[in-house]
Amino acid sequence: MIKANYESDWNKRKEIPHSELYTIPHMPFEEYSEKLKDCIQMRRVNGILEAKMHTHGGPVQWSAELHQGLHYFFDWAGRDPDNEVIILGGIGPDVFKGIGRINKETGEWMPAREYGSEPHESWKMYDYQYYDGTNDIEGQIFDVEVPTIGVWTGASYHTDLVLFSDITLATANAWTTEMHFRTNMVPGDGIQIAWRELMGRKRFAYAELTGEIITAKKALEYGMINEICEDVDAAYKRAWEIAELIMHAAGRTTRRITTQILRKPWKEDIANELRASFASEMWVTATDHSPHEAKYWDDAHEEAALVMAAEKQGKVVRPRIGGGQFEDEIK
Repeated sequence: MIKANYESDWNKRKEIPHSELYTIPHMPFEEYSEKLKDCIQMRRVNGILEAKMHTHGGPVQWSAELHQGLHYFFDWAGRDPDNEVIILGGIGPDVFKGIGRINKETGEWMPAREYGSEPHESWKMYDYQYYDGTNDIEGQIFDVEVPTIGVWTGASYHTDLVLFSDITLATANAWTTEMHFRTNMVPGDGIQIAWRELMGRKRFAYAELTGEIITAKKALEYGMINEICEDVDAAYKRAWEIAELIMHAAGRTTRRITTQILRKPWKEDIANELRASFASEMWVTATDHSPHEAKYWDDAHEEAALVMAAEKQGKVVRPRIGGGQFEDEIK
């Protein structure tokens, strides 16, 4: 139990002026929060930075904007010495709504397009897929040197964004499915590292090859998350409570160095695997014409509802062609 009167060391750091050291000032919070406001909403109180991914104030329409914005966020927020704990999650009621672009003028969803579908656009697979994607993962683990808390709200498919956090909370209605294999893609963009290392190799192989629905309940059982909260508001309230606990438990340098020790296994996994596996994913995407579309994600919602209904009755739904059915779990 942390005593309530243990003081946080926020705002007590004595910084030597940049003019005296001839160093380059970091980008201030006011500047990078403004630059990224269209894809990440931010607020900071007493050194705790809350960042909510969004599209037009609602769940994310996964597109190049956030794909790029995330590694800018990890770079700029990670370099800001005034950030002591970072909370990252969905805005709710889900993390993701769909896949594709959005028309800035009308606000309407637009179908996703395959990068490289036209000869003169092949370079986009590097600039907006490989470069942004690898830097998203590396930035979260390597560039951010403070404790992080992920908030998984409702439906989500790129759960690596919250699972790579040091602590992960989920809402009671949170669920996910790993879509790469089921949409004719190779799972190489980093999510395979997060899932495999948290749930275990055998469970991950099953989940990847079958498109298994992973609910918050199952994620907790598998060790993928730390706590389940009632809803979005409760999840963020709990995230702030934990962030305050972290701030009151140890000093600034201890927090930052401890975080690096906690992340050492992630760093090794990412350094050993990410760039080669991501290149494999991009190669197959280019040669086997993977459909970057939302159909499977839309279909998965129906199956997720069935799985969660079964859980309430103590039943299970196993992945099957044409949809699942309630079954008794044999233990």
